[in-house]
Amino acid sequence: MRKSALGISAILGVALLFEPWWRRWRAERRLKELLEEHVGAEGRVVITGADRGIGKELARLLRHSRVSLLLGCLSTSAAEAGSDAKTAISNLELLDFDSVQRFAEEAHEFLREGKPGLRMLVNNAGYKERHEGDRTKYGTGRTWQINFLGPFLLTEFLARRRERDEVQYPASVINVASGHESESNLNKVLLDSLEAGVEATGHDYADSKRALLLWTSVRSQSLALKGELYAHAVSPGKVDTRFGCDEVPDLLWFLSKPVRMCLFRTTAEGALSIAAAGLRQHATSKFGQYFRGEELVEDLVVWRMPEKRLSVQLVRWAARASALEPRSGGRPLDIGGRSLSVSDLLVEQGEEDRWSSAERRWSSVSNLSRQVSEEILILPARISGIRWLAIRLRERLLRWLPF
Repeated sequence: MRKSALGISAILGVALLFEPWWRRWRAERRLKELLEEHVGAEGRVVITGADRGIGKELARLLRHSRVSLLLGCLSTSAAEAGSDAKTAISNLELLDFDSVQRFAEEAHEFLREGKPGLRMLVNNAGYKERHEGDRTKYGTGRTWQINFLGPFLLTEFLARRRERDEVQYPASVINVASGHESESNLNKVLLDSLEAGVEATGHDYADSKRALLLWTSVRSQSLALKGELYAHAVSPGKVDTRFGCDEVPDLLWFLSKPVRMCLFRTTAEGALSIAAAGLRQHATSKFGQYFRGEELVEDLVVWRMPEKRLSVQLVRWAARASALEPRSGGRPLDIGGRSLSVSDLLVEQGEEDRWSSAERRWSSVSNLSRQVSEEILILPARISGIRWLAIRLRERLLRWLPF
């Protein structure tokens, strides 16, 4: 009996040991199948945060005979290991909006060139700060700037460049979200405090990830219409990386490997979840979809509609914080990233929601034109009414006068 129990335990131990390797092999095989099916004549993929974690694994798995990569890395030396001739590596510091703008220019030129095929931008870089840290020179927290404001500026600036140059290849944008967004306390009060430059919460990571989804929900339609950018979001789940665990000692991290292999997804599975969102048949014909793994769980445009007012306020704040409009127009900025142009300082704060969609702006213009036309049409009637009133008043005055 004891020998049989030991045999069963040994079999289970071996199965548990090799099960993560099986999952990893299966994810790599699935990603290769998707690439063969959807890459086209030449695929071009831009990945941020590609020097570690899921981003590094995604870059490794996307190396294909017909795929070129542009990797935005904080540490270019870490990403250069294993790179090839079809991989370009560029320095990207999301805490510096000038660096983000420069990388957006590179990404624009990279995506517009080449033969027809896959075009994809993966906003993968993320940051999780355990303790409240120093603010950036733009007056925002590090977590907010890396997780939300940086990807916001990169994508919105890229969309404006693509609209200006009338690109011919549509591209998908994959925003890497997190299941922790359900723990967010983001509301109007918190957003007002962020606009005022006041720290009001200890849930910056969850709040910034929820902001990523709200931005995708309210802007994905306009990004698709203006810049041929089809934005989606995906949550890769709990993946076995050191993200958020930098304070764990190396020895303890090594010893916990067996437990992590059983509890968490492999980096290959996480990379597959992200890549699959942009390697679907309708990745560049639909927008605003939210995935967990390869499963569609939410249409952000529809299901986040009750939060539309908060989403619009969020996007307006992000545009001001990142100086999106001055940067897109090539106008001068001060050392803190604020516009020095008088035209930007005179922008009306209470204007109509100009961030919703092109259709909303066109509808506003059409309504204004219709109102003007109606006023012009009824103007003769109003003039006639005034003339009739003047005649009646003159008659009454003549009756009262003694002569």
